Amino acid sequence: MTAGHLCCDLNQSMVPALLPFLVAQRGIDYTAAAGLVFASSSLSSLIQPLLGMLSDRNQRPWLMAVGILTTGIGIASIGFLSSYWGIFAMIMLAGFGSALFHPEGGRMANCVSGEQKGRAISNFSVGGNIGYSIGPLIATAAVSAVGLHGTAFALVPTAIMVTILLLMQKRLKQLSDTARQQAAIRVDELKQKDDWSGFVRLCLSIFTRSIISSGIQTFVPLYWVAVLMQSQKSGALMVSIISLASAVTAFFGGRLADRFGFRKVIRISCACVFPLILLFLFTKNIVIATAIVVLITAANQTGHSPSIVLGQGYLPTRVGLASGMTIGLAVSMGGMCSPLLGRVGDNYGLSTALYVVSAVAFVGFMMTLLIKKDTAVATEQ
Repeated sequence: MTAGHLCCDLNQSMVPALLPFLVAQRGIDYTAAAGLVFASSSLSSLIQPLLGMLSDRNQRPWLMAVGILTTGIGIASIGFLSSYWGIFAMIMLAGFGSALFHPEGGRMANCVSGEQKGRAISNFSVGGNIGYSIGPLIATAAVSAVGLHGTAFALVPTAIMVTILLLMQKRLKQLSDTARQQAAIRVDELKQKDDWSGFVRLCLSIFTRSIISSGIQTFVPLYWVAVLMQSQKSGALMVSIISLASAVTAFFGGRLADRFGFRKVIRISCACVFPLILLFLFTKNIVIATAIVVLITAANQTGHSPSIVLGQGYLPTRVGLASGMTIGLAVSMGGMCSPLLGRVGDNYGLSTALYVVSAVAFVGFMMTLLIKKDTAVATEQ
């Protein structure tokens, strides 16, 4: 599941890394660039909860392979198109593939997690974050070497991972059957019910963290070029740095939550984000700015895995739906808000757009104060 998550997000992470090249070579503005992030997230956001509900009713582990294949085809096609709307459509196709993978992937990760769910979901998240880390490097190297046609390289890891998942279908179904039986027994013994109120409050906090993540991934590379006067390659490299920081932090986020409590970790991490963004905007030194971006990413990412586990705990009989919401819809909301931030960037400057992101981070911290204690997660304190 971790390797599949790596491959899926490797493909999607090429989108923000390609933005500086598309701005330079296709003549699109900041709003249009943010619109491509919207294309990657919009369709995915709408259908992931539905696909999660379907996975709760019937096991469909083959959706993971189909999702990765669709994502790879969408990304590979970008470099061969000159039309903005053609690129928009292919990025949307890649988002659709991501929507196919994540609910089932999150459900299967839960199936094999045992009692240390924070640790297991952290491992699953690390796969996605590693993909986000190396995807921009691959995209930048490929496009620098052969031009935008280098996006075709996305088909190589895609073909490998799809083959592996198809060969594992029987084993995946067996694991899913076993986990479903065990979950039914626990729900019956503990008399657990789905806590929709707690789940909605959690999703509100995830919405804000998603906007922060999307804003940082979209505008920091552009800020690097337009404000800090660095090269396009340097701007694209920042996407990898951001993703690498996310991967390292994701490894520890769930483990910290297993030990200290899910709500506590989520709240403390959110409290650190908005002052760090303000500090970044007052920094012109490249080394210091890079360090601050790493800290912003780490603080924002620490609560990611605990939020997924907490969401699955709120809906113990609908783990697929919870995964589709916390990994899919809630997280993708940031991409859907990117065009609005892009409009702010076009009209008032990239610095103002990042000030707005800082304000969202403060609202996000206030939202974490509404999160309820969840008795369904055994390690919650």
